[in-house]
This record gives sequence, structure tokens and C-alpha cells, in this order.
Amino acid sequence: MTKAILGIELDKEIEEFEKAEIIVKTVRLKENDLPKEDISFPNFKYEEIVNQNWEDSDFKDVLEHKFLFVFFQFENEKLILRKVKFWNMSYLDLIEVEKVWTKTKQIVAKGEIVKEIKTNKKGKEIRFTNFPNKKFSSISHVRPHATNALDTYELPKKDKLTKQMEYTKHCFWLNNTYVKDQIYLKK
Repeated sequence: MTKAILGIELDKEIEEFEKAEIIVKTVRLKENDLPKEDISFPNFKYEEIVNQNWEDSDFKDVLEHKFLFVFFQFENEKLILRKVKFWNMSYLDLIEVEKVWTKTKQIVAKGEIVKEIKTNKKGKEIRFTNFPNKKFSSISHVRPHATNALDTYELPKKDKLTKQMEYTKHCFWLNNTYVKDQIYLKK
């Protein structure tokens, strides 16, 4: 959608943005201006995150880039462009996100990803993790970002509860409330 508005073929990259290392994020807003979804980032590999420090982490590197947010909203079943905004994460917000990253690294390093396993009414196993959720941080959280539960990465240490050496792919996300308040609505 964003490429179409800029007159760029869908299979082409935006050359000027690539050169400037600008990350484009397209966001669909609900009627109340809250993004329909949280904003995902690339999956992290469990074996890599435990060997990184925050200063050299992939997630910090991504967040230090300039972003171009393109906001759309449905109005009478038509998708309307609401706002285009360049954005950089503030230093204070980076410090808050570092807490999410550090907690995630500690959980993986200890082999304590799975907190509990429940079975739903259909007999399907549901795993609950110790990863930071939206209650942990007003800015960012961690949750799955995989095709299905079998789409996994190797673990550096066996998970204590599941006894497995691999786990479903996860990534860091920006909370949709943060995107609304600190990017979309902020002047």
C-alpha cells in the first residue's frame, strides 16, 4: 500500500530509503485511532541473544534507525491515508526497551521460557511464557512470530519445563498503545 502511494512497484525497494537506512512501517488504525495490531520486528535467534549485550544487540540497532510510519484508517469501508510521519525512538524509551531485551535474554539463558502448559477445550496444548508482556512495559513486549508452533529456533539451553532444545520463533513488538500515543498522536 505504501509503495503504491509513492508510485513504486511492489517488488522494488525504495532506493532512497535504503540508502538512508529508513525503515518503513505501515499501520492500520481502528476507529478509535488505536493501531489494529502491535508492530513486529524481525525474529531473534535464542542462541544469538544470549551472546549479545544490549549495546551491540540487533534490536537496539533497529530501534536506532529512522522510521517512516504510514497510517491508514477505514472510513465507510474505504482505506484512507491519515498521516505519514518520520520518527526516531527517544533515548528514554530506548532505556525502557533495554529492560524488555535484558529480561528476555535472562529468561532464555536460564532455560525458563515456558511458565506453564494448559490444554484448551479442544485438547490443544497452550504454552504460556515468562517473556515480558504488555504489562511488563508500556513500550515493548515479546511474543511469537512464527508460521506455527513447529516453526522454531534452537535454544542455547534446554527449557526446564518442556525439556526441549528448540522453541517457537519469537520477536520484539512495539505495543499498539505506544504507537498511538507516542507516534501517531504526538505532535
